[in-house]
Amino acid sequence: MNKLKSYFALLFVTGLLSSCSSYDRSDFTTDRTNKGDMYNILYYASLSGSSHNSQPWRVEVYKEDSILVFTDSLRKLNVIDPKEREFYISIGAFIENLNLAAGSYGYNTEIRINNAVTDKNIPTATIKLSKCKKTDFQISDIEKRRTLHTAFDTTEIKGNDLEALIKSAPENIHYAPSSFINGKYVKKNTINSYAQQAKNKEAQDELAKWFRFSNRDVKEKRDGLTTSGLDLNGLSGFVVRNFFNPEDSKKESFVNKAIEKTQMQAENCAGWIIITQPKNDIEAWINSGRLYQRVNLKCRKLSLGFQPMNQMIEEKNYESEANSFLDYKGTIHFVARIGYVKDYPDPVSVRRPVESFTTFK
Repeated sequence: MNKLKSYFALLFVTGLLSSCSSYDRSDFTTDRTNKGDMYNILYYASLSGSSHNSQPWRVEVYKEDSILVFTDSLRKLNVIDPKEREFYISIGAFIENLNLAAGSYGYNTEIRINNAVTDKNIPTATIKLSKCKKTDFQISDIEKRRTLHTAFDTTEIKGNDLEALIKSAPENIHYAPSSFINGKYVKKNTINSYAQQAKNKEAQDELAKWFRFSNRDVKEKRDGLTTSGLDLNGLSGFVVRNFFNPEDSKKESFVNKAIEKTQMQAENCAGWIIITQPKNDIEAWINSGRLYQRVNLKCRKLSLGFQPMNQMIEEKNYESEANSFLDYKGTIHFVARIGYVKDYPDPVSVRRPVESFTTFK
């Protein structure tokens, strides 16, 4: 009888799981057939990565040949990113996708960065477009890009693959293998800095605002951290979606589980991508964002898992020591773990529709 009860219980839970799956990007497809080039270019731009999937951009389009990119100050992460470095890195990733998509549609881009933005009504970037021959960039690469939170293979990165990741900016893009002293340092301090941040009440409050556990929240906001985006699938995803709310993420048990998962991630990768710049200003941060996006796109083509893990440079007491110990040319702006993966699932993190962040003049 007990076996029979267990069998029906399993059937019941399986049914719930299949009928209550997490909303993801595929649930919000948009017909872009007659939307025009600018709309499509901005759609692909919006598929870039951003801290907490905050999508902190606003756009104005003029006469089908000029795009102004603004920041959305309501989407800042004031606790973990008080200097706004990651805020502008996210804008840089958006601009890189925009540039690549424009080329694919047959537009050359002239990008000018405003390095002294003092008002939300001043554009961070002005982009002038002019017709040209279409590039050979495969636009599907943007659609396939994603962050992975699973364990990666610890096998060494092949020389040709590593060269492909770094060659566009060898002075700014660095690689620290996990088995080398720099890689071991990054691993240890990523784990420790994450634990420190995870126990910070202000950081907990900020993070909770960006969790989208329920399908209703995902549907209404189409941004933030969803269970699918965090690779919480199957039974664990079902439980979080249906029995947790964002405030539960502050509980000690939840925090400890997150620390355990971060340790697993840091210990299961081939190494670390580290991006540096000689300056710390808006233009430098945007350039770092463009490089980050470029590396992430390349990782996907090479079947390399990619996950930003910036806690070491978000926590002030770890940041200064990391820059001194690692001794790369310039200041560290960005850190990510990488490693080969056997299966590369489709991207699932949701995006706001183009209309929600764009004004067509």
